[in-house]
Amino acid sequence: MHILVVASQKGGVGKTTISLNLGLAFARAGQRTLIMELDAQGSVGLSLGLADRARPGLAEVMTGAEALPDVLQRTRDPQLQVLLVGRVDPATVGGFEEALTRGPVLSGILGQLRGEFDVVVLDCPAGLGRVTTRALEAGTHVLTPLQAEPLALRSLGQILALVDRVRAEKNTSLTLLGVILSMFDRQTPASLEVAETLWTKFPGGIILDTIIPRDETFLEASLRGAPLLLMQKRPPPLSRLFDQLATDLLDRIEPKTAEEDDGPIPLLV
Repeated sequence: MHILVVASQKGGVGKTTISLNLGLAFARAGQRTLIMELDAQGSVGLSLGLADRARPGLAEVMTGAEALPDVLQRTRDPQLQVLLVGRVDPATVGGFEEALTRGPVLSGILGQLRGEFDVVVLDCPAGLGRVTTRALEAGTHVLTPLQAEPLALRSLGQILALVDRVRAEKNTSLTLLGVILSMFDRQTPASLEVAETLWTKFPGGIILDTIIPRDETFLEASLRGAPLLLMQKRPPPLSRLFDQLATDLLDRIEPKTAEEDDGPIPLLV
């Protein structure tokens, strides 16, 4: 089972939007996928149009009030399920995070999911706090969204340093799949400068080819409480970006060997 940690050193970069749409794209690619919400604010549930903390989830599993299989939310795609954060009182967020990061709690929950899913997408809270660190310790791969603005670029080293430290001290199998540029605006000079810096200054392969633009379609999808692919009968063209991203990431997670490439297939027969 592949555990993909979606984490960023900065909030407001589109982490939950990417987690939600990417999870559905993985499912469409034939992967049994779970989107697991670790953010106590409940951003995944809110993005799906649910009332604030409307359904039980991770918090109830941790307290023993609910069994894990009973709180997995099924979706219209049979390959995709969602585990919401649950009913976390805003006044007890600190206690929830402390409980989640205590010992092997998170890794134990993930262990119960093995055999049931091919990919688990962990939607982390903003920043590099204890929850994100624990997710990295339990994960197999990392995807970090980077907002196309100078402050995010200047702080990118923070998440890269954390990934390196976790890999060195706790989880030697952790792999950085790449950095994905989000909220890119080609009409803004600063946004273009950030993109150029990423492409020219960072080692090849770290910066993913897929770019998530700043687009009002994302706001409309949130308003409708649906991922892009399901917001209307004819999905907006923007939804194809996540199919492309899912394909790219799956190729990186399970790269094909030379033996698997059997050469070109003739067009004419």
